[in-house]
Amino acid sequence: MRIIGKTLILGVVMATMASIGTAQNRPKLVVEEKVIDLGEVPQGVVKDVRFELRNEGSGLLTVKSVRPTCGCTVAEYDKEIPAGGTGSVRAKLDTTGFKGAISKSILVMTDDLADPTMTLAIKAVVLPYIEVMPRALVRFNALQTEKAVQKVVLVGTERSGAFKVTGVEADSDALEVSYRALGDGERIEGKPDTQYEVIIRLAENAPVGPISSVITVKTTAAEAKEVEIKVFGVLRALLRVTPPELQFGSVEAAQAPGRNLIIVNNRPGTSVEITEASISDPAFTAEIVPIDKGKRYQVTVSVKRGASNGVKDATLVLKTTDPDFPELKVPVRASIH
Repeated sequence: MRIIGKTLILGVVMATMASIGTAQNRPKLVVEEKVIDLGEVPQGVVKDVRFELRNEGSGLLTVKSVRPTCGCTVAEYDKEIPAGGTGSVRAKLDTTGFKGAISKSILVMTDDLADPTMTLAIKAVVLPYIEVMPRALVRFNALQTEKAVQKVVLVGTERSGAFKVTGVEADSDALEVSYRALGDGERIEGKPDTQYEVIIRLAENAPVGPISSVITVKTTAAEAKEVEIKVFGVLRALLRVTPPELQFGSVEAAQAPGRNLIIVNNRPGTSVEITEASISDPAFTAEIVPIDKGKRYQVTVSVKRGASNGVKDATLVLKTTDPDFPELKVPVRASIH
């Protein structure tokens, strides 16, 4: 018993000493300047930023990773900093596409157990050479065949001086863009006289679905030869079919599995009826179920019991009373066994 007791005491002492030794060899990350304020920065300029890291612990500090948020790219960083030593995180802030006050964060992950993730930040006030008013971001929420138009105005600043717009283009065929110089009585008051209106239209053949595009305006301004306008949004179908195709996957005909799709009439103040549903392969049946007559329908497609085995690639055809979309086609696919 005495030996056991001494052994226990010795074990506790050794564990305590090991714990003290471990604590003595721990790194400690210290960053005096966690937020670097660049003040006013001209738009389009890339600024180099350096954060100093200091290891005030007694063990080697390992920087595991450094993750920036959008708008700044970490160029490089010191992965190991000895006890009492210093290192750094070097980043670049690209002000292209930003305007006004911005703040970008950088997460620094280390093996400092007391503070394993430290947040650093870069602040700036971005001054554009050419302003886009009300903002360089345009959103569409339009219906198919709707003549949707958005407009923004390019305005000169003291930094740009007088300039001319020489061209405008979109990187998507879903948009049609043009521009014109604004004259007396059209300009935004309190701003320099150099002002151009950029007109953005949805093309007649624009596809249904999300809209994501960048419009580039070319100018004669030395520091802003190109000005970008971002376009986001959605073009909604007058008759929306969800899902756009029916996928059964691998199924047994004996189970007579079914799949549903929903047809929604998005035309305001109108009634559209689904009058007929037919399918090109006799392995399937189709049934129309009115949910809200004239506005919303469910169509159920089922595999017939006893349908022949094989891969089926069929088309569901829906007849409607809509003058623009008298017929809707939905692919139907299944592997029947």
